[in-house]
Amino acid sequence: MESDVIADLRCKLKETEEERRKAAQYGLQLVESQNELQNQLDKCRNEMMTLTESYEQEKYTLQREVELKSRMLESLSSECETIKQQQKMHLEQLEETLSRSHGQEVNELKKKLETLKAELDEARLSEKQLKHKVDHQEKLLSSKSKEMQMSERVHESVSSETLTLQIELTEMENVKTTLQEEVNELQYRQEQLELLNANLMRQVDRLKGEKEEREKEAVSYYDALEKARVVNQDLQVQLDQALQQALDPNSKGNSLFAEVEDRRAAMERQLISMKVKYQSLKKQNAFNREQMQRMKVQIATLLQMKGSQAEFEQQERLLAMLEQKNGEIKHLLGEIRNLEKFKSLYESMESKPSANSVALEDDTYYTDLLQIKLDNLNKESESIKGELSIQRMKALLESQRALDIERKLFLNERHLQLSQSENMKLRAKLDELKLKYEPEEKIEVPVLKKRREVLPVDISTPNGVCAPSAVGEEDYRLSPQKEEAQPCSNGLEDNNLQLEKTVSVSTSGVILSPYKSLTLDIQPRKEKKCVKLTGVPADSEALSERSRNTPNSPRSVSSLLQGSEQPSPSCLYRCMNCAVCFLIYFLSIVCSIIPQFHLPTFQFSKTLRKTKMISRGKDS
Repeated sequence: MESDVIADLRCKLKETEEERRKAAQYGLQLVESQNELQNQLDKCRNEMMTLTESYEQEKYTLQREVELKSRMLESLSSECETIKQQQKMHLEQLEETLSRSHGQEVNELKKKLETLKAELDEARLSEKQLKHKVDHQEKLLSSKSKEMQMSERVHESVSSETLTLQIELTEMENVKTTLQEEVNELQYRQEQLELLNANLMRQVDRLKGEKEEREKEAVSYYDALEKARVVNQDLQVQLDQALQQALDPNSKGNSLFAEVEDRRAAMERQLISMKVKYQSLKKQNAFNREQMQRMKVQIATLLQMKGSQAEFEQQERLLAMLEQKNGEIKHLLGEIRNLEKFKSLYESMESKPSANSVALEDDTYYTDLLQIKLDNLNKESESIKGELSIQRMKALLESQRALDIERKLFLNERHLQLSQSENMKLRAKLDELKLKYEPEEKIEVPVLKKRREVLPVDISTPNGVCAPSAVGEEDYRLSPQKEEAQPCSNGLEDNNLQLEKTVSVSTSGVILSPYKSLTLDIQPRKEKKCVKLTGVPADSEALSERSRNTPNSPRSVSSLLQGSEQPSPSCLYRCMNCAVCFLIYFLSIVCSIIPQFHLPTFQFSKTLRKTKMISRGKDS
């Protein structure tokens, strides 16, 4: 029984332990999930903060743009209203003038139409009368011809009495026809007079209408004249009152008033002269503003053209630098050959004493002493070579950093030139808009002020001037480097990538052959420097770790190779070192020559001076 109870208890204990493990696992999973969710929440919060900040900035900019556009619209609407009012006034004046001219033209055309109608009626009447005369004459002619024929037939058979009677009859008929013609002419004359009377009556009616219109116009003009007379009389009364008050000695007061009056008159004359001067100066100012506008546009174009000129000058400087480095590489190759010859001679000298060792067994003491000294000298030369290689690597790092900084500086200068040209164009457009839309403000109190407008024009210096002005450029370029060094140093401190070393450099004892341009600026004296290297590769970190194990590691770099058990660098190692240096310099020069990267030139003397300044500041 007891064994069963113990077994049950053990099973329960195992179950509880398993449950505890599961609970612990679930708890860990929950904690991990909670941490992940918390991290995601923090990320989301940061993203939301950045988004809200960006949206707030966009909102502010859009509000400013909307305000500016609303102001522009208000100014444009006010200008449109003033233009509309002016156009309305002009249209009313044109309508009045056109209505008057139209009325005059209509009256003239009516007169012409009436005259043409009268002439047409007269022509029709004359045509009708002529037709009637022609018909009458044709009838008479036909009757006369018939009578002549009848008379010729009857003349032979008729007696003399009948002939006389017939002659009298013809005479009476002739008289009748003449009288009939006179009656017709009188009728024609009566019709013409009636037509003329009708035309005259029409003209009388038209003249009556014109007379009524002229009377209405005269009445309106008379009313306006009466109103103007009343206004003129009021103004005349006010003027008389003002003159009487001016001439009244009681109102004038003492002689002070006369002085004030004289001063007022003088000030009025001066005001008139100042107005004239103001108008002339206003015209001159408008002309000067136009000239300034043209100059700004020309300066913007010149700033755009300056970028291409700077690139051409940079290519020339890079080609000169490439030629200089090629000469240095040739010099290094010559030194390598000399060292190989010296090494071969040294090996031959070592082989000769080994062959004659049997003859010189008595001089073993001196040979051992010389061998020890030679070994010491070899160790010292190896340590010096190690220091030299370290210094070369440091110089390469500094040159690479300086190249990167100058590349950024050149890009910033290029962006600055572009922004300056865009700024000049925007200023020119702004001045045009001000001249077009902004009304001229009235200056109440004219104060003479000298105004000078500074134009951001960068004058490109030639290559000959760049060399003596190196010190000035150092002060100009140190400020962006300091600004860039602060965030870089903060980031490198977080990542534990900073290595601080104190390097004792003897510039008088060591001469670097690939950097002869650097040694010219260094004074021949011994001084301790504290150089701070950021972003050193893994080889330098390994060297620093080795230097920590050796004594006197924070004081000098020469102890790096003295405490290490590395073999002596051979000629192949030195050749590889020189080849690596040449490859790095060649790649930097080729990258700077390519126009897509726009990399600036690099002067090693400037970088050395900058490192001196930084080290002195840290020592102080």
